[in-house]
Amino acid sequence: MVAPAGRARTDPGALPPLILYNGATGGLGRHFAQAALRNGLLVRAIRSRLEDRAALAAELALVPPTESVAFVHLAAMVSVPACEANPDLAYRTNVTEAAATVEAVVDWAATRGMSSRVVYVSTGHVYAPPVNRRPVVEAAALGPRSAYARTKLAAEREIQAIAERTGVALVIARVFGLIAPGQPAHYVLPALIDRARTGRIEAIPGLDNVRDYLDARDVCDDLLLLATTIRPGSPRVVNVCSGVPVTIRELLRTVLMEMDPEHANDEARRATSAPGRPDDIQWLVGNPRRFIRLTGGLPQRIPLSRTIADALEHVE
Repeated sequence: MVAPAGRARTDPGALPPLILYNGATGGLGRHFAQAALRNGLLVRAIRSRLEDRAALAAELALVPPTESVAFVHLAAMVSVPACEANPDLAYRTNVTEAAATVEAVVDWAATRGMSSRVVYVSTGHVYAPPVNRRPVVEAAALGPRSAYARTKLAAEREIQAIAERTGVALVIARVFGLIAPGQPAHYVLPALIDRARTGRIEAIPGLDNVRDYLDARDVCDDLLLLATTIRPGSPRVVNVCSGVPVTIRELLRTVLMEMDPEHANDEARRATSAPGRPDDIQWLVGNPRRFIRLTGGLPQRIPLSRTIADALEHVE
């Protein structure tokens, strides 16, 4: 049976799990509670810092007993430049503390007699640059190029070891490009909106790089689908992606079209490219087939044009 797009699916007759999540103020976390409301699911944010074990224990002690719990690990140090500038802090945050948090939640659920499952949010940038420009499947070669991506791959391995030791159901959700209204200025969409508003559309880093974008609101729905679908024996790694290649130039053109459709094409032709970061991949698009097969849902429901229109309203 195929679940409606954006609707979390549970086994017939089974109660949906209580869904715990952290990173509530981040790029995904700020949309997560609304996504749960749309899907009729009960969620509870864990607000303690990753390194604060005592605060985590205190929060978990207040969680009411239930049959099952799912933990969606969103919290991370995500700024690529910040990770490059301080790789030790990035490793401690994204690997050591992330794994300790997952283990603490799993152990807490076991002591309370609750079954548990974990969704760990990773990144599509753990993959090596594809040589054939075909959408990347989960079995593709790995080759993270940035400190951020290396920490996410290391965390995947640590958390997989926890799952193997405890028997908890785990899915690693490799999220590709993320866009949304209200993102911080260093993300690609608000940066392009700022350039379009101020007319600074020359020398855009990586303008012709190809990416795979999903709206953060869709991604939250997708993570909830995974959280309510995974069971022991489910695939451990799942791409969360659209499968649709989009260049930064096309993203800029859509921004310009939403702002001023009469002059958008002329402005887009004026845009010029500049070199990207040394760790940039020129082409990275995911294959969503496993996600669709596993959840019965489609990963993308919000078109890029709507995301951009909502983002423009947010900054006005």
